[in-house]
Amino acid sequence: MQKILILNGPNLNLLGKREPEIYGYDTLDDIHSYIHDKAAEYRLEFSFKQSNHEGALIDAIQAAPAKFHGIVINPAAYTHYSIAIRDAISAVQIPTVEVHLSDITKREPFRQHSVIGDVCIDRIFGYGKDGYVYGVEALLGHAVAAEVTELAPQQADNDALLKLAVEKMAAAFPKYDWTGIYMVDGDELVVDHFVGAPTPHVRIPIGHGICGAAVAEEQTIIVPDVHADPRYLACSIETKSEIVVPIYRDETIIGEIDIDSHRPDAFKPHDQRYLEKTAKVVGTYYKA
Repeated sequence: MQKILILNGPNLNLLGKREPEIYGYDTLDDIHSYIHDKAAEYRLEFSFKQSNHEGALIDAIQAAPAKFHGIVINPAAYTHYSIAIRDAISAVQIPTVEVHLSDITKREPFRQHSVIGDVCIDRIFGYGKDGYVYGVEALLGHAVAAEVTELAPQQADNDALLKLAVEKMAAAFPKYDWTGIYMVDGDELVVDHFVGAPTPHVRIPIGHGICGAAVAEEQTIIVPDVHADPRYLACSIETKSEIVVPIYRDETIIGEIDIDSHRPDAFKPHDQRYLEKTAKVVGTYYKA
């Protein structure tokens, strides 16, 4: 079981009372319970710490590699000026995600700058308490991308490479109800490896459906509600949302990662970021 440290900085012990119009009415204990409930399906062990003291936070970061697999940190005001916390994260090199309840990019100018962000694997803000859960998911996604990166050079052929990527992604995230890779074949996409129910759409013309649109438009597409998108090619009545990520080799799209979820609005920017990293690895090691 992986262990995650949830670390909160100064004044977050006042949540529920402190400017609720900005930070909400949930207390820090409420947020801890919420993380436990929402992330229970990932079978992780959490440890929670909050301190108003910079040194205590630094001590926790320095001790983390011996106890934890990653950190989700809301540094609060220290975000904007604590080079000491930044240096601690950089020194221990434990995967760390910076999280904020509010959207700091839309607040006072001094809050828009983070001295910590560039030593974190991801930054998530503006989602309220869900941001902590997304931070946990970002750590899991980072672990998947890192594992695929490590194992990809060892794969015997393209078939093994695609199988590796699909199975690692599907195993990490219960919200990924159908996980597959389509490869480009002329003017069509052809389904290759997948985990989930068989799809009726084994060949999709480029430009058709959400899968075909991602290749034609050369960009990742996230669809929060597939039934509201006229491009959607129905595969399952249970599918609620979808993400499609192109796979590049050099400057050419050679395929795509396609993931369906039975949950509405299941995919957020942190999913996109880690899936694009995974797609880049697949493209790098896919043999022409």
